[in-house]
Amino acid sequence: MIRIPPPILVLALVISNFFSSKKTDLIHLPNQDLISIIILLIGVLILTNPIFKFIKSKTTIDPIKFKKVNKLITSGIYKYSRNPMYLGLLMIVISTSIFYLNIFSITTPFLFYFWINRFQIKREEIFLTEKFGREYMSYKIKTRRWI
Repeated sequence: MIRIPPPILVLALVISNFFSSKKTDLIHLPNQDLISIIILLIGVLILTNPIFKFIKSKTTIDPIKFKKVNKLITSGIYKYSRNPMYLGLLMIVISTSIFYLNIFSITTPFLFYFWINRFQIKREEIFLTEKFGREYMSYKIKTRRWI
């Protein structure tokens, strides 16, 4: 099974967006930089809230060692998204895609989305179903995966 920590995947995509901007034609939009910065800030806010919730609940935030999770968190931002940390990371990738807007950078949010769904979230959901049973299944029915 492929195990790349999501923050490392985001870093790789952000770096690849940077380097692709040096080699491909750029597309320029009005207020492109401002839009990118706003999306980046939203992504960071979305990302940090769940991290503090996990720390406060004394459960792991390590996406590779998710089997150490000892509590199901369903309050706060988790009322609206089962994966707000990944949503925040996706927003960061989207912001750099807009900042370096080119043919390659447009694909990186899709790469992140499909990778995280296939190699991270599906495994986590299987584990959470096994560990928390009906509680997780009920939460899963009420709350969307992303937004």
